[in-house]
Amino acid sequence: MNCHDAQAMMHGYLDGELDASVSLQYEQHVGDCPACGKALADQQAIQAVMKADSLYFKVPANLRDRCRASLKKQSSPGAVRFPWRWVAAAACFAFCIGLGFFLAQFTFMPSVHERLTQEVASSHIRSLQAKHIVDVPSSDRHEVKPWFNGKLDFAPPMFDLDKDGFPLVGGRLDYLNGRPVAALVYRRREHLINLLVWPNSGDESRDFQRETRQGYHLVHWSKAGMNYWIVSDLNPTELSELAQRLQE
Repeated sequence: MNCHDAQAMMHGYLDGELDASVSLQYEQHVGDCPACGKALADQQAIQAVMKADSLYFKVPANLRDRCRASLKKQSSPGAVRFPWRWVAAAACFAFCIGLGFFLAQFTFMPSVHERLTQEVASSHIRSLQAKHIVDVPSSDRHEVKPWFNGKLDFAPPMFDLDKDGFPLVGGRLDYLNGRPVAALVYRRREHLINLLVWPNSGDESRDFQRETRQGYHLVHWSKAGMNYWIVSDLNPTELSELAQRLQE
């Protein structure tokens, strides 16, 4: 399956309309293709937002009674009928619904930070579900780092964490925040940890921030012109320990 086929099948996959064999082919493709994987994650995030109760327009409780009363008045003997008033009322009502929906989209649209947080969580989940944990399986950072040459426009920093109980599993290429990023995978007992790294727009540093999405814990910070995000189902205490070690 190529990217063109995957794009054509994405909505069918999201709606559960593909048969099992085609769904499996699609999942294998998005697991191997960062661009198609990001497109799927973006659509899943949009679906989640659109299903929010806050986006639905709630009809006033007395609207039905008001409509019935108006119809009864118009149908009574001697009543003067002005059909154009109904057209105007219907147009006004439709406009109000459309305006409310339009405003709701902006009011409840996730922020840039929220979208990025969801992208990071989705990247971790996707790597586990598609069994695409690493592109270069190796515990040797001197083997993993050269693999990224020519695939990224920056050299990802590598960390020797084996003595701290976080052995390196390998690395892979991922796609976040509209750009390719380095994904370095570590292990803590049976828990896999994704460390996602890419340059930020400036040299400013940001302290640790902690998030939880879909049952996964995330810690992120910026230092020396680089963004760092770690995500795992590892308990928050040990994940923070890893973050502290990486920032040293």
